Amino acid sequence: MESKHWSCFVAIVLGVLIFKMHMFVALADQDEDIPHNEVRNWALKFGVDLWEFGRQFTKMNEIKSRFKDNDIEVKRKDGIILLRELAAEVKNFMDFKRNAVMRLMDSAEQAALSELEGQGQAESPMGGQQHYDARRINEYNADGKLADGARHMDIRFMRRFERLPVNLSLSSILVPHGVDLEEADVKSALQWSGHLDPLFQNNLEQDPALSWQYFGSSTGFLRRFPGTAWPPEGSKGSKLIHDFRTHNWFVQAASSPKDIMILLDASSSMTEKSFDLGMATAFNILDTLGEDDFVNLITFSEVVKTPVPCFKDRMVRATPDNIQEIKSAVKAIKLQETANFTAGLEYAFSLLHKYNQSGAGSQCNQAIMLITESTSESHKDVIKQYNWPHMPVRIFTYLIGSDSGSRSNLHDMACSNKGFFVQINDYDEARRKVIDYALVMARPMIMYQADHPVHWSPVFVAGKSGGLGRDSEYQRRLVTTVSTPVFDRRNHSVRVANLLGVVGTDVPIEEIRKVIPHYKLGPNGYSFIVDNNGRVLYHPDLRPLGDANQYIDQLKPKYASVDITELELPETEFGNNNEPIEMNRNLLNEMRGDMIKPKEGETEFTVMNHYDDSKRVSTRTHRYFYGPIEDTPFTLAIVLPEKYGSHEFVSQQEIRHSRNNVTEYFKGDNWRVHPDWVYCEYNSVSDLEKERESSGEYSSRDQEPSFGSPEEQVLHFLSRAGRPGWKWMSVRPKSPQPHHNMHSGSNGNPPGSSHFGSQHASSQGSRKAEPYFCDRTLIQSLVRDAMVTDGLDRNTTGSSSGKEDKHPIATLMAILKRQGYQKFVVATSFVATRSGLLRWIDHVKRPEDTPEPHFSEDNVRAMDTTWYKRAIDQHSVEPDSFVYSVPFGSGYAIKSNATLVTASHAIFVEHRGHKAPAGVVGLQFQHDSLAKHFINITSACTGMTGCKRTCASDNLDCYVLDNSGFVIISEEMEHTGKFFGQIDGTIMDSLVQDRIYKRVTVNDYQGVCSDADNPYTAAGGILKPNRLGSWFFNHLLALSATWLSFMPASLRAWPQEEYTYDNEDVVFVDNNYSDEYEFGNENEYNMQVDQEMDEFFTTADVEYTTPPPRQHKPHVGPRFSPDPHNARRCDLRTDLYMLQPERLNQGGQNNPLKGKLTNCHASGCERPFSVQKIPHSNLILLVVDTLCPCGSKQLDIEPMEEAGIIGACSTRRQDQEQESRRRPKKCINYHPEEIEIQQCGRGSTLLHMSGSVIVAHLLMVTVTFVLANA
Repeated sequence: MESKHWSCFVAIVLGVLIFKMHMFVALADQDEDIPHNEVRNWALKFGVDLWEFGRQFTKMNEIKSRFKDNDIEVKRKDGIILLRELAAEVKNFMDFKRNAVMRLMDSAEQAALSELEGQGQAESPMGGQQHYDARRINEYNADGKLADGARHMDIRFMRRFERLPVNLSLSSILVPHGVDLEEADVKSALQWSGHLDPLFQNNLEQDPALSWQYFGSSTGFLRRFPGTAWPPEGSKGSKLIHDFRTHNWFVQAASSPKDIMILLDASSSMTEKSFDLGMATAFNILDTLGEDDFVNLITFSEVVKTPVPCFKDRMVRATPDNIQEIKSAVKAIKLQETANFTAGLEYAFSLLHKYNQSGAGSQCNQAIMLITESTSESHKDVIKQYNWPHMPVRIFTYLIGSDSGSRSNLHDMACSNKGFFVQINDYDEARRKVIDYALVMARPMIMYQADHPVHWSPVFVAGKSGGLGRDSEYQRRLVTTVSTPVFDRRNHSVRVANLLGVVGTDVPIEEIRKVIPHYKLGPNGYSFIVDNNGRVLYHPDLRPLGDANQYIDQLKPKYASVDITELELPETEFGNNNEPIEMNRNLLNEMRGDMIKPKEGETEFTVMNHYDDSKRVSTRTHRYFYGPIEDTPFTLAIVLPEKYGSHEFVSQQEIRHSRNNVTEYFKGDNWRVHPDWVYCEYNSVSDLEKERESSGEYSSRDQEPSFGSPEEQVLHFLSRAGRPGWKWMSVRPKSPQPHHNMHSGSNGNPPGSSHFGSQHASSQGSRKAEPYFCDRTLIQSLVRDAMVTDGLDRNTTGSSSGKEDKHPIATLMAILKRQGYQKFVVATSFVATRSGLLRWIDHVKRPEDTPEPHFSEDNVRAMDTTWYKRAIDQHSVEPDSFVYSVPFGSGYAIKSNATLVTASHAIFVEHRGHKAPAGVVGLQFQHDSLAKHFINITSACTGMTGCKRTCASDNLDCYVLDNSGFVIISEEMEHTGKFFGQIDGTIMDSLVQDRIYKRVTVNDYQGVCSDADNPYTAAGGILKPNRLGSWFFNHLLALSATWLSFMPASLRAWPQEEYTYDNEDVVFVDNNYSDEYEFGNENEYNMQVDQEMDEFFTTADVEYTTPPPRQHKPHVGPRFSPDPHNARRCDLRTDLYMLQPERLNQGGQNNPLKGKLTNCHASGCERPFSVQKIPHSNLILLVVDTLCPCGSKQLDIEPMEEAGIIGACSTRRQDQEQESRRRPKKCINYHPEEIEIQQCGRGSTLLHMSGSVIVAHLLMVTVTFVLANA
């Protein structure tokens, strides 16, 4: 028995040993069976084949030789000198706009003074019906006759004016809802402002780069030049525009900066309808505020509540984000308890006093806006304690409804505190009447009759671009508006200070960028402008939120507010303990501080650059040069890449001394120039018309004389340059002398006499002093580039010097090419140069029915494309290489040969030891031909001894990945263009751990999310009543309000339940807020109250509460672009990947890096893999053993919204709120005689009603009288 047991034991031990040895051998064989040497050889052969083919096919050496055969120079750029030069150009450009506005202001005040003082003495020569109502321009009946009340206007389409039909001699009148052109004050303003038309026209003649010019009257109409019909063609808007008096360009020009505390009654004494109307009033006040203002809104009942948690005891900047945050939070307020006005007023006064004493806030105007349905007293005691006798805080009161007792109290509160009383009965009044506060705040400025502050609005998305590019018609342009107030200079019998209106002009950002030539900054260089608050006027990465066509349909701008720290993304480095080192971010913040001051300087730090809708990322060290644009609130910065941006390649062809007609180098239709760059252009339409008339060309009177394309414009000027007497006009006209006030009091000069002519008769300082402008350097560089790249489609193998490339592989490639054989099926080859020139050759005929755009359509702005930028950056990584890419997700294309691979290579020219980029060459070839060549190489053994496995084996997967981790080639075609982490996230993680790829977290602070995911949005649907119903209820309310005012007291006490909603902007919101802000949980959010704040609170029995901040759970699943109507700004975050090529090239040896996944399966098997850099490219070859059935996770690069506290209460937004800003230079908030002005309130009266409504009122009063005495 013992021997038998012993035998069994020995057998078991031997079995285990044999099994272990077998497993060891199997694992060893598995590791050995990845042919690492073959992987290296495959990668080497594939890379060399691609490089040699591309090198010969693109003729990069020939292009470089042709450049060197001419006079060339590689010059060093002096960043500060370049900055000063460009800043002076921008200042000159902005001076033209500012001076045009100041001339409008001057003449408007004189016209009003002359017209209004002369009323009653004689009939105006302008006559009665002189204005053109945009709603009635060119309205014709079916019989072709002009409709009754309509007026004819000769119009023609103009690119500059959003491609609309306009009249360049006349203005037109646009009218918001609720403005009656028959009212006396409106008719008077229409009359005298008609004198502005000649000045509008003269401004445009002096500066043809002017866009729309405005006079916005305080009475409510907008005079816009040039004249055009409204609504414009293609618009879905109504004939009424949004009330411009609430827009930034109007309100901010009319008043100095301000601190505003809005007190909204949220007690149970307010009905739901009244609260909704009060909320709409508060929202309209918020919409009038700008970046220089500070605001907070509190609700009060028995306790004072701050709807936004982190705004408690603070004033915040009135940025669009903060205002939207307040609106979203207020919608969640519940009505409860009684109103404690004393607590609300004390809180507001204390907070405003704190900011005034501490030097925070605007340090200018301060005001309390009280919105309530009723109050039993005027609260003189608390007002006397905090605000008398000097009245540093104005009080504006808004009575919701028509409570007569409250009316008297609120009127007294406003009138005794330099404010204004307004009665609000409907949503139309809530919109129209809130502007009264700005007119009151303008009084000190008007009374001094001296300063006219010039205001530049934030940027907004306007109408169609005016560019010549083929896609410009489908692009909308960014615009800012410069404006200044117009004062009433009459001497009145009683003391008044009237703002007649605001004049302004739009300034398209595309026009500003024209005076900062991109070619001077070079590839991957750029510029940006920030204002006194650090907000960006323009930046290449600025992506304003869509406005759902509200500007095109209503002329309502949606302003963008993006800080420079949200656009420049500094790289975060990590120390030994994995702690972040924020050196780059600190340098960015220091630069921002200098630009705010403003101060000239320079700095250098590393930033992240994202491409292709944030699917790729790279890091680049930039050199920043920045300095002020004098006499503006702006600072300009130019950015040059550190590695290659400090030198520029200079090579020009003198056109006048050329032996040949230079247009010969621009034959055919296979070339384009950058559509946004200014090569040459006429300074005005009339100059172009004169040129065409002199050359015998016909131009239609219905269409603007223009060029069909940028190429046609270039050829036109090149042919002109060959004529005798050609002169270069390479210096832009200088702006006129700074505006000087031409009047002192009333000088009696009528419009059009010496006052008008003295400023405008001379053309000195006019932009049209010369008929055209040509950038001599740019256009002569373009001609040189055209000469160098001309004829490359011809079958030549030698360079222009006659030297052939004797390399055997190159010779073989040239022979194969001459024989018409292509290893790779090339669809298009191209070259793009530093002058904006793009040439291409189509080698495969495109199908006529293909929906895909041609290469030239998508790449006409070559220097701005991803393939151009990446090729330039790749040169510093590996000079002799191409950058390869495929469209994202292209593996799902139905036909494999429909997918094109793009390869690009940067040409750097060296001269006297310095190199600079001259252009980029490239190819687009069919993906299936590349994949076949790869399979042919990797399916064979390259060594003499043979190999056990190749990529054709079932247990090896082979991939070609680019430097961002996207699949270029895979055995599975559907993998093409996908991120490899989605295919095998486990291997991708291992590549990161082995430092082959670097994982980089990229934050997008301009993300767009759906409002459906917004935890702050109150529940409830949106109800938009129809126009007829809205009109009916508005008029019914007005009738009822007046009727009740004449009723006996017992009848007047009836509760008023019905308020009407205008169908334009106001939203019905159900008061079901259980999922939104939650009150009563204050302990969850403890914010330290400023000790200084406590000293000002005197009401010990009042509780100040605030809700907790809302947490956000990230949305799961793919993100979709939200409907613009329901879109909101949000912070997005994603992890992207960058190849670390130095890891695969240690010691100069391109040896494969061997990796292995362990502990990935219960059997204990392992998954080895091999990574090899593919030479002459941005690619790697990844070979993975698939024998071990390891589990695989998926990595996603889809941006996701940040988790945790979002919106204004997030840590980032709180830090941003503390960033520095520069206040406007002047604050005009006090005049000692303002107290004499008695006008301080208005309500709904019969005097403002139309005749039909008055008749209806009288009828109802008669009926009431009869009933009362029956």
